[in-house]
Amino acid sequence: MPESESNGYTALTEEQGEFFENNGYLVVKNALPKDFVADLDTAVDEVYAREVAEGKIEAGGKLNIRNCVLEHKAFFKLLDWPATVGLAWGILNWNIQMNTSNLIVVPPEEGPAPHPQIVDGLHRDGGLSHMDMQEPHPRILLKIAYAISDQSDPATGATRVVPGSNRLIGKIPVDPENNTAFGTIAMNVKAGDAFIFEQRTWHGIGRNSSDIARKTIFMGYAYRWVKPMDYISMPENVLAKCTPIQKQLLGVVEDALSYYLPPDEDVPVKALVEDS
Repeated sequence: MPESESNGYTALTEEQGEFFENNGYLVVKNALPKDFVADLDTAVDEVYAREVAEGKIEAGGKLNIRNCVLEHKAFFKLLDWPATVGLAWGILNWNIQMNTSNLIVVPPEEGPAPHPQIVDGLHRDGGLSHMDMQEPHPRILLKIAYAISDQSDPATGATRVVPGSNRLIGKIPVDPENNTAFGTIAMNVKAGDAFIFEQRTWHGIGRNSSDIARKTIFMGYAYRWVKPMDYISMPENVLAKCTPIQKQLLGVVEDALSYYLPPDEDVPVKALVEDS
């Protein structure tokens, strides 16, 4: 992992930046310490058990909770996690905020193991933005995915990405034998690792035929003029406890014009970046 700047946030290296530009993704090893991974794992299990009790689990036992930073205090810590959030504003810039937080738990599937190259739901992020914008599309948002469970075994069906597809114009080529894109690779990372990918990078999920549930938390960041996906504004009792940087990342402003022409007081990340 690159060394942290004096401000405490890990900075994007030139090598990482070049790799991300070319491939549309980046793996960050040991992004979370083991004790924090254990806390997050316990929190995920608590939330999962609660959702089961309330009958909110999807078919097959899958859990998909958006705006999950409000579901547990451990999840909220990922909002401005020092080892990774600096990479987000290194890739985009300082004018960003969180636009989604998404907890996904995928239990093992029953039945025969699926083809290892199958990718479900291959897509680009950003909703209808890829339809609204002319090509080539600009980069407007990215996600940091934190592996809470070990996903190094290919059988866990980890997220799959198509390297270089962030620079693709037009439809992605599909292999007719398995009905998925050519060149997909699996993010077979260990618990505590993270990977970053942008909205133009084609990606999907594999099938979990292992004997453990796959647990991942996705934290999305976008330019502040892009609307969040899973919240309009955060509760006042949450904002009252936030630092200035956390408030920026949660979209706190005094005037709506700030999303387009931000005064310095609304974007403390700007000074952080310029002083580093």
